Amino acid sequence: MSKTKLLFRDAFLCLLLSLVFLWGVSNLILNLSIFNPFTGAFKDFSFLDLYYSERMEKKEPLKDIVIVNIEQRDRLEIYELLQHIKQQEPKVIGLDIIFAEEREPFIDSLLVESFSEDNVILSKAFITDHWVYNAPIFNQNKNELGYSNLNFDRKNNVIRTFEGIKTINNTKEYSFSTLVAKAFKNDSNYNKRLEQRLKKATPISYQGTQDDFFTFSYDECMEQERIPFLKDKIVLLGYLGTPHGSDYDIEDKFFTPLNKGLVGKSAPDMFGVLVHANIINMLLHEEFIATTPFWLVLLISSVLTFFFLAIFMVSSTKNPASYTLSKKLTQLLFTVLLLWFSLWLYKHHILFKPEVIISIVVVSVDLIGLYKIIANYFNKKYKWKSYFFQ
Repeated sequence: MSKTKLLFRDAFLCLLLSLVFLWGVSNLILNLSIFNPFTGAFKDFSFLDLYYSERMEKKEPLKDIVIVNIEQRDRLEIYELLQHIKQQEPKVIGLDIIFAEEREPFIDSLLVESFSEDNVILSKAFITDHWVYNAPIFNQNKNELGYSNLNFDRKNNVIRTFEGIKTINNTKEYSFSTLVAKAFKNDSNYNKRLEQRLKKATPISYQGTQDDFFTFSYDECMEQERIPFLKDKIVLLGYLGTPHGSDYDIEDKFFTPLNKGLVGKSAPDMFGVLVHANIINMLLHEEFIATTPFWLVLLISSVLTFFFLAIFMVSSTKNPASYTLSKKLTQLLFTVLLLWFSLWLYKHHILFKPEVIISIVVVSVDLIGLYKIIANYFNKKYKWKSYFFQ
């Protein structure tokens, strides 16, 4: 067998050794409880969070969606707020609120009447294995009900994806954000595109924090008799903290990629209604993020790893003195370039996760020494030929 063929065979076998090694280590870490804190931390971390932490571009304020904070107001105050907002003639009103039980009959009847218009979207939630609805009295107007759940995966603390359409108990259900977007567009062709696009979990293209949306506290909204800006807009009623926008209020608050700190060492950074606003904005403008299929990531990983293994196997025999230094510098440069490339793709709405490729390439190159030991053993015992031992 020629030396080139031996090199390619060794590179391929070393690649297989690396994949087996990584599979074994990953299973060991996942199955040993001692590693649970580390696996949880890594699950919550993504290199692509760097895109949001070092925002690559500034955008104009998002004008289609306005959020009004319900704070800790009672039902009568929420009714008065809703009536005041209706007078401003918004196109859609979404309530990220669940009135789970009946209270004072008169006030509840006022709320029921205020829900009567078709442009009012209400919420429900799926908790563990059952639905949490508004009390039956609030559903008599047959308003569309969207689930407000942002995270069906309890093991994942960071809200990076959402499910716009989900089959629950053999029934197709729509998310609150999806129903609001559909009501605002009111376009059958748009609805068809949305149905097709939301069949699977969809990465969220976050466009802003509370500073990037137009928000009102309860008093700010009620004190203005006319708010022309609300006309033909989407108005979301939800919780934005007490006092308005409080950083220290974590009720109905979630971790997102925009968090400036590490999960586990920081507080949740975004209120649920703001996450909904980001999702709705993405749906309205159809700014979806295309996800690179996992098979393509594995294919790229295999090709790049095979290439680097062949190069460094040659380098380890021809330039042994500089081999270790050049290997480490190349690994570092490759990691930096791939991270930059993945961030550039993400900026252009393509989700390309670099972690798998980086781990396979870096580990494989470091296992060349182990492969040499194994090849030497087989060469001495079975006269097995290798690029290193012929």
